[in-house]
Amino acid sequence: MKEKILLIWDRIGDYHAARFLALEKKYGAGNVLIADLGAADLLYKWKNPLSQRAEYQALSDRPVEEKDSAARLAAFKKLVKTHNIRIAGIAGYGRPEYRNMLLWCRMNGVRVVLFAETWYPGKLDSLKGLFLRFTCRGFLVSGQRAKEHFSSYLGLDEQKIRLPYSVVDNGHFAQVSPDYENRKILCLARFSPEKNLLNLIKAYRLSGISEQGWSLDLVGGGPMKDELEKESGNGIQLRDWVSYGELPSLYASAGVFILPSSFEPWGLVVNEAMAAGLPVLVSEECGCAPDLVPEKNFRFPAGDPTALAGVLKKIAGMEPSERKATGERNRNRIAGFSPEAWADAFLALASK
Repeated sequence: MKEKILLIWDRIGDYHAARFLALEKKYGAGNVLIADLGAADLLYKWKNPLSQRAEYQALSDRPVEEKDSAARLAAFKKLVKTHNIRIAGIAGYGRPEYRNMLLWCRMNGVRVVLFAETWYPGKLDSLKGLFLRFTCRGFLVSGQRAKEHFSSYLGLDEQKIRLPYSVVDNGHFAQVSPDYENRKILCLARFSPEKNLLNLIKAYRLSGISEQGWSLDLVGGGPMKDELEKESGNGIQLRDWVSYGELPSLYASAGVFILPSSFEPWGLVVNEAMAAGLPVLVSEECGCAPDLVPEKNFRFPAGDPTALAGVLKKIAGMEPSERKATGERNRNRIAGFSPEAWADAFLALASK
C-alpha cells in the first residue's frame, strides 16, 4: 500500500489544481489529498476547481488573510491522523500556521517537502536554515535563483533541493496560437507598485513604437488603477483581471508579452505566455529570468525606463517571422516546466 500524501497551499486555484492532478495521475487516485488554509481569499478571489472533490478540505471557514492558526493546526492534525498521511507538501514557512505544521510533522514522523519561490537574502537566514534542516525532508523550489538561495544563504544540502516548483498547465495556454503580425504588447499583472507599471508606461512612450502601430494592453486591476488611468493615453488600454478560462485567448490576442516587475519571486504569467507561444520580455528582478529568459536581449533593469524603451524598440523592429521563431522556442523551453515535471521532482524528494 502506498503512503498517503497531503498537499497544502494558502488557497487552491487552477495552478495548484494542475499540480495536484499531475501528482494524482502518477501516484494513483485516492493516494493524494489537498487542503488550503481557508475557504476564500480576499486578494485574487480564486475559484477552487477542486472544491467538490472528496480529496479536498479547507482547514478553516475563514478567508486565508484572517487569523485562525489554532483551528487550522487542529484541522491539519485531524486530517493527517484520519488518513494516516506520511508525506506532506507545504507551501513555505512564512505563515505561523506552516511553521506549526512543520514542527508537528517533524515530531510525528511525517516527511515534509517544502515549496518555495523566494530568492531574496534576508535577516536570520542561518537560523531559518537550521529550522528547515530540522523540519523538512526536501525542498521543491522555483528555479536557479531559489536553489542558490536555499543552498548558499540557508546552508541546505543541494541534494535535497530540486526544481521546478513554479509551473502551470502548459496545454491550457497552448490552445490558441498567436498572430505574430499583431502589434500589441500585453502585460498581465496586478495594478500594484511592485509590478512597476508606471515605468512601463513611461518606457512605452519613450520608445515611440506607438507611431508604428504598437499598443500596450495592461490587464489586472488593483489599487493603482486610478493612477494608471491618469498616466495612460494614446495606444494604452487598461482592463481588469480576466478569468482563467479566458487567458488563452487573451495571450493569443497579443504579439509580445512583458513583465516589468521591480519585485517578483517568480512570475507564473511568464510561464503562461511562453506556453501560449509568445515572445516574452522580463525585468531582471523577475525570479524566472535566468531559467525562462536566458537571452539578455529580452531582459532589462526594472528601474531604467530608457533601457526598457530600447528593448521595446528592438522587439518592435523584429520581423513577424522572428517573433514566431522566438515564440516557438519559448514553447519548447517551457515544456520542461510542467505539472508532470513538478510531480516527478516532488516524488523524488519525498522518497529520500
